[in-house]
Amino acid sequence: MVPIVTVVIVSDYSSGEEKGWDDLRETLKSLARQNFEEPVEYLLMESSAFASRIPVDLMQVLPGLRVVFADARSSYALKNEGAKIAQADIVGVLDGDCAPAPGWLHHLVAAFRDHPEAAVVSGRTIYDSHDPRVRAIGLLSRGYLDRGQAGWTDAIANNNAAFRREALLAHRFFDDVGPFGGKLQGESMRRAGLKMYFEPGMLVTHAYEGWSMERDIRLNTGYATIMVRRIDSRIAFSWMASLGYLAVPLFVAARTACSFWALAKLWRYYGLPWHFLPSGFALAIGLHLMEIPGMVVALRGGRLAETAYR
Repeated sequence: MVPIVTVVIVSDYSSGEEKGWDDLRETLKSLARQNFEEPVEYLLMESSAFASRIPVDLMQVLPGLRVVFADARSSYALKNEGAKIAQADIVGVLDGDCAPAPGWLHHLVAAFRDHPEAAVVSGRTIYDSHDPRVRAIGLLSRGYLDRGQAGWTDAIANNNAAFRREALLAHRFFDDVGPFGGKLQGESMRRAGLKMYFEPGMLVTHAYEGWSMERDIRLNTGYATIMVRRIDSRIAFSWMASLGYLAVPLFVAARTACSFWALAKLWRYYGLPWHFLPSGFALAIGLHLMEIPGMVVALRGGRLAETAYR
């Protein structure tokens, strides 16, 4: 039976380590609890280098899961390999530390059926915590394409999205600037006239590892902020990347302003009390300051040496 949708699952953080396997187990368990009755193909893409290390029980968590080993090592390269072998016309791409809500698949497929003109549908990502600081970090890190309600957007969630397969094959994940270079893919699709949609019902809960993970995210984000504009000068504000170190305060200021706007617009959707907003604004400043080291590495033309991402 031809599947309605293929779900490609890739571990992108702490891959090959016990924590990475534990997060992946939770994601697979959540997929097994989906309230979706139509045929689905599940592909777990993994590097051949980890073939002898993958826990045996992992392959028994999700009925019908197919584990595919590839020579690719980075998470984006593995996602591209998954898209090539997917059997369905719709390809969901999910990071291995993102546990989908029970209605994730239902909302994913419904969005494409309701909006056949959409080439990609992205979902909402939250951090599961009673601490408003953690919820705010989730908003600031993952809410860049969130419109509050369902609707058209101008970006793609690199950890929680679904694509028309033909669109994904034509506009692959770019594997050149680390795990947060998704803007290159989004710009490629936008220029081709493809439409991007946001569906909040495609909800996933991202594992949160504390400040060590957030420092890693911000290091990679700062690096990608500069590098995507060096690769593609047509991206907005690319001229700033040519200013050398002067670009750093300009990007920090611009990104902080965008985060202020996101907090003011989205706080209620991420479970934040209104009185936390002043603290959220201060938190946004601190998070974007943490991106500076990554920007500096990019401006020097270097590569990030220490990261748990692949």
